[in-house]
Amino acid sequence: MSHRQLASSHVATFFTISALTLASVSPVMAATKAPTPKLGATCTKAGASATVGGKLLKCDKKSKTLVWLLAPVAKPSNSSPASNSSTSGAAIDPKKGAGPAPGGATGSTQGFDPNKSQGATQGVDPNKSTNGDKKLDGPNPTAIYITAIPVDLTQIQAISKYRSCSGHNRDGYTFDQVLETNRSLKHYLFPTTQFQGTTDKVKLFAPFDGTVSSISLESAKVGGRPQSGNGIGFATPVDPMVEFVFGHVYFSREFKVGEKIKAGELIGFASLAQKEFDFDLDLHGLYRSKDGAEILDSIFDHMAPKVLESFAKFGVTPTNTKESKASRDAKPCDFNAGDDRSSTTNWIQFKQ
Repeated sequence: MSHRQLASSHVATFFTISALTLASVSPVMAATKAPTPKLGATCTKAGASATVGGKLLKCDKKSKTLVWLLAPVAKPSNSSPASNSSTSGAAIDPKKGAGPAPGGATGSTQGFDPNKSQGATQGVDPNKSTNGDKKLDGPNPTAIYITAIPVDLTQIQAISKYRSCSGHNRDGYTFDQVLETNRSLKHYLFPTTQFQGTTDKVKLFAPFDGTVSSISLESAKVGGRPQSGNGIGFATPVDPMVEFVFGHVYFSREFKVGEKIKAGELIGFASLAQKEFDFDLDLHGLYRSKDGAEILDSIFDHMAPKVLESFAKFGVTPTNTKESKASRDAKPCDFNAGDDRSSTTNWIQFKQ
C-alpha cells in the first residue's frame, strides 16, 4: 500500500470512529441540556409532569402555548364549598379554622391544623427571586381573573388607595415593571362600625377559581398585633405568576396548599380584634424581581366587569382607588405620621 493510500485509509477510519462516537454521545449530551421545568416556563409535551421545589408541575396549554402550571391536587371533602354565604352545619371556631370533628375533636382531617405552628409559611415563597429576567417572569399587567367579589361590600366602610401612605411601607415594582419606592402598593379595608373589633363577622371570599398557593399561621408569627390572624394566598391558572393574598384572616374551614378553591367560596373572617384594626388584600408577583424587590399591583386592574360594577355601586372604582404616581412622588410617605382614614389622599369611603 502506498503512503497516499495509507493516509486515505487512516482518514476514513478517523471519520468512521468520530461518527460512531458522536452517535453514542449525542443522546447523553441532549439529555444533559434539557431545561429544568419552571412554573410559567414553556414545555414541549402536553401532560408531562415534574416535581420542582416540592411542587407538582404539569405541562398544559395556556393561550395556545404549552407551559408548566401548578398541577391540581384532589381535595377530600365531606361538604361542598359555600358561595358568598356562611357555612352551614357545625359551629366554626374561626381561631382554629374548623368546626368540631366527629367525636368532638377539632383536629385536622387533611393533615393541617390551622392553629398549630408549622415553623414556616407553607407553599410558595414570595421572597424567592426568579432565575430569569423579570420582564419575562413577571405577572401580566392586563390579565383579568378576579371573577368574584372578595369581601361583603356591605360590611366595609373604607378602602385605602394603591400608593397610599397607610399601614407600612410596601413598595417595589408595579406589574408594568416600574420601580416605585416609599409607598404602599396594596389595599387595606376598614369595616363599618358594627363590625369593628370582631374576629368572626367580616366575610372573605375566594376571588377566582384556583388553588391555595400559600398559608401562614398566626401561631408561627413573631410580634405584631394581637390576634393577627392567618394569611392565605391563591394562584390562578389565568396568570401563574401572580398570587392573591388575604392578610389577617381566621379560616372558615381547613385549607391545604395545592387544593382547589372555587370563586365565591367562603374563606374565613377578617381578624379585627381591636376596633382600630383593618385588614389587607394583596396582589403580588409569585416571586420577587431579580434585584429582590416585590412586584405589586392593584386588585382593581384585574377584576372582571361584573365585579367592578358591584364596587361601583358603593362609589369605588379603579380610578379613585389609586393615587397617581406623580402625586405620590411629589408627596413622599411618612409612615410614622399615623393613619387618618378620613384622608381623601389615602382612603376612599364606601357609600353605604
